[in-house]
Amino acid sequence: MDSPPFATADSFIGAVPTKDSFTRKVLKTVWVLLNLLVLVALPLAAWDMHAHDMHPHFIAWFVAGVFVLLAVPITFYEVAQHLEHYRAPRLQRHVIRILFMVPIYAVDCWLALRFKNQTIYFDTIRECYEAYVVYNFYSYCTVYLEQFCVPGLEQIVMRKQQQKHIFPISLFCGENAAPMTAPSGSNGNGPINGAHSNGATGSPFLRLCRHGVINYVVTRPLTTTIAFITNAIGVYGDGEFTNPWVAYPYLALINNLSQAWAMYCLILFYKALRDELAPLSPFYKFLTVKAVVFLSFWQGQALLLATKLDLIDSLRGRVEGSGDGTTNDATGGNNATGGPWSDYDDASFATALQEFAICVEMFFAAIAHAYAFPVHEYDGGSRSSQPGHQGRTLKDNLRDMFDLRDVWHDVVNFSESNKDEFWGEVSFRYRRVVG
Repeated sequence: MDSPPFATADSFIGAVPTKDSFTRKVLKTVWVLLNLLVLVALPLAAWDMHAHDMHPHFIAWFVAGVFVLLAVPITFYEVAQHLEHYRAPRLQRHVIRILFMVPIYAVDCWLALRFKNQTIYFDTIRECYEAYVVYNFYSYCTVYLEQFCVPGLEQIVMRKQQQKHIFPISLFCGENAAPMTAPSGSNGNGPINGAHSNGATGSPFLRLCRHGVINYVVTRPLTTTIAFITNAIGVYGDGEFTNPWVAYPYLALINNLSQAWAMYCLILFYKALRDELAPLSPFYKFLTVKAVVFLSFWQGQALLLATKLDLIDSLRGRVEGSGDGTTNDATGGNNATGGPWSDYDDASFATALQEFAICVEMFFAAIAHAYAFPVHEYDGGSRSSQPGHQGRTLKDNLRDMFDLRDVWHDVVNFSESNKDEFWGEVSFRYRRVVG
């Protein structure tokens, strides 16, 4: 039977928003008007550049750069507000890490759009941070349930009904998910040496969700390393889905499965604990994270497929330049074929479209994040709302934000757990074979 609603242990979650000062309201108004003015003037500027025979890739780089310049200050302002109102460090450190997704994605894609031959390196940074964001969103939810809910995450889960797998996962993993409580006499897989824990200490269900998320944090850097190596020796084959002799299709499959499983575990976790997470308004937070992380991947694959099927062939012809072997440079002059704005194959053209689209989308993602992760959720608390956080300075808050020991402990815990499970399974199979 589901547990009744639990009272939060602190009053700042869901607090009544404090009013902005007059100066801050004026600055916000000016900033909004400036953004609207730029958005109105941008199409006119792009059209004027086109009329002066500037290359479409240069125009795209300029337009993308304007959106990046609009998006980054929005995120920096929100981060500064969280650091100023750092009432719940263990929660807000994860919020800030998630918010940094926008500037990292935006600047990364803008640079990748300009330096086509170095795209793999820029994309790697973005994709690794993508896994980091998924982990931080899960940690944000579990820290709230463990630290700010009564009687705590483990006890809340123990009172929950057995969760069912969602179709079509149920076809492969069975109807029931992992048990909500640990078997009798087992204390589960707790944190190492009493280090940071996200609450997954005894419940197999919590362990399933936690390991499902952390698997992506581990898998993504590993596949990235393999991509670097195979690219260096010329067998990466970016975008070559149908070529069995290159690494790209296999790495893409592994990354996609790992990402999909991580997102599924987040959905399963939310489905089981949505009532207790309600004060956080987790649906909108999850939606903004999932839209950027999950949809950006499929957007890239759709663009690659559309390019290979010649669905956007005319646009590609504009970017590649005229058929006489020359292409206009940034000032309207001519460069030989092979310059920085030309020589696009299917994969690189689809990638360029993806980078441009993400630069534009990050402006809207920054606005969505500002509403999904508002700082006023923490305005109701005091600076001493958690033990050990009295008299904090901005330097202390910045140091806490970049403290990655929680990630390290969880990854080590994940590795140790899977090592034990792997060798346990090997030992079991060996005994069955040899009798």
